[in-house]
Formats: sequence, C-alpha cells, structure tokens
Amino acid sequence: MLSRVADNIFWMSRYMERTNVQLRILRTYYIASQDGVPFVKWDDVFRYYNHGKAPEKTMNANEVLQFILFDKENDSSVVNNIFRARENARSAQDHITKELWQCLNDYYHLIRDAGLQKQVFSGDPVTILDQLIKQCMLYYGVVDVSMFRSEGFNYLNIGKFIERLLQSITALKMQITRTDGLGTDGLSIVSWRYFLVSISGYEYYLKANSGSVKPDLIFKQALYEMHFPHSIAYGLNQLNRYAQRLKQDSKEESFEKIEFAIGKTAAILKYNSSGLGVDAQLSLLELVEENVINVVQSFNRYYFGITS
Repeated sequence: MLSRVADNIFWMSRYMERTNVQLRILRTYYIASQDGVPFVKWDDVFRYYNHGKAPEKTMNANEVLQFILFDKENDSSVVNNIFRARENARSAQDHITKELWQCLNDYYHLIRDAGLQKQVFSGDPVTILDQLIKQCMLYYGVVDVSMFRSEGFNYLNIGKFIERLLQSITALKMQITRTDGLGTDGLSIVSWRYFLVSISGYEYYLKANSGSVKPDLIFKQALYEMHFPHSIAYGLNQLNRYAQRLKQDSKEESFEKIEFAIGKTAAILKYNSSGLGVDAQLSLLELVEENVINVVQSFNRYYFGITS
C-alpha cells in the first residue's frame, strides 16, 4: 500500500473516532445542563473547541452546540471532521468498500441538512445528537462487516485507537482538573458520574462496583480496565494488536520503531503509579499522552513518509 493511501485511511478513521467522542461528550454536557448540574460551563466548552478563544458574547447551550456541530469556520467542528473523513475516503476509494464510502457520503449529506441545524438551534438537540451518534455506530458496523482484513483495515483500527487514546486522556485530564483530583464531595461525585456516561462506561462501572460511585475506582477503570473499550490500557493493547499485523508487510527497522514506541507507552502506564495528588495524576496522563504522540510521529516517519 502506498504511504499516502495508508495516511488517508489512518486520518479518515481518526476523524470519525473524534466525531463519535465529541458527540457523546456534548450529549452528556447538554443533558447535565438541563438537569441543572453547576459544573457545566458553556463558555468553557466553546473555548475548548475554538483554540482557547472565548466567545465574544454570552452564548446559550444551543448556540454553542450550533457552533461546534455545524460552523464551517470552526476548525474543530463536527461538520469539518466529517468533511475531512470523506475527503480522505475519496482519496482511498480503491482500498475501502463501496458500502463504507456510501456510509461516509450519507453522513456528509446528513450533517449539512438545514433542517437538522435548525432543530439544534430552536428544537431538541438531544434528538439530533442521538441521530448523529447512530450514524457513527452505522459507520463502525459497516467497517466491521464489509472491510476486507488487509492493510487498510489495520490502519483503520490503528487510527481509531490512537484517536480514542488521545481523546480519553484529554477528557480524563479535564475531569481531574474540574474536580481537583479524586474528590468525594457531592458535586464531584455527580461530575464523575457524568464523566463515566460521556465515555460510555457508566453501566460497566455499576456492574463491576455494585453501584457505589467512587472517583478513585472510576479513575482506575479509565486507566487500567482491560475489558473496558475506552480505557487507556485497552486502547494500547488494541493499538499493539493491529500494529503487529503490519509486520509482514513492513521493513524490519520500521516495524521495530513502532513496536518499541507502543511497548514503551504500555510500560509507562503499567509500571508508574499515579498517586493520590492532582499533580501526580496529571503527570502520569501527560507522560502517557506524550508517548502516544511519539507513536503517531513514528507512524508518520516510518510508514507515511512524513518527516516534518
């Protein structure tokens, strides 16, 4: 496979995973704000999706959602994610199935629907967010049932798990900062519960911990639980799994660089304790994040031919 095509498939998958995570976080935030939970601050949400720039005027939840979902001038908007995923898919059409291309094309036309945008602004945003999340689930299903298990499938999964790792680490860092660590006061407990919902981990947590919500156990699940698909440990394990499948089609020295970078990241997570303090928890997450980025740079250099 040409390095350019591999890079296109890798980024198509990253944009779709980013979209799925963004939509779930926004849905959870909106529901929390409707429940009157005070930790939801829409100005902060706007700033996060606008390169740190604050809104010029006070914006309500619907206006912020409109900006994040549909504003083409917003580089981090969902509509731009879908557009870029579709463009990357267009450049790799000989290596993906027609069903997958059609799914992305349908998503592109769905999110550009004027009626959809109007309903977010003046109607029920949750219904629209659910509709967009279902389209993401359709995308994952189409990948699973239609994509042939070749190099392209491996790059799809490598891109997905790298993006999921980076998004999970960012969400966890924000949550720790928001609650000043693993605090156990009433508001912190509520905040951690919504955090679990946003990463699709609430039901799993309740089954594993008999319904008792404790921030330290949630933190442990998000980092180390191998059966939880949004944990850091699970993501690294899956990343290594699909990277190993590239071995037979790779130059030996290139594969060794990737294998070493992934193994180092997994070892850092396994052998470093986070401790109880906020600084120690953030330090561990930043160290893991730094090494995941190093994995991305290794793919860029040794597999995608990108040196800058």
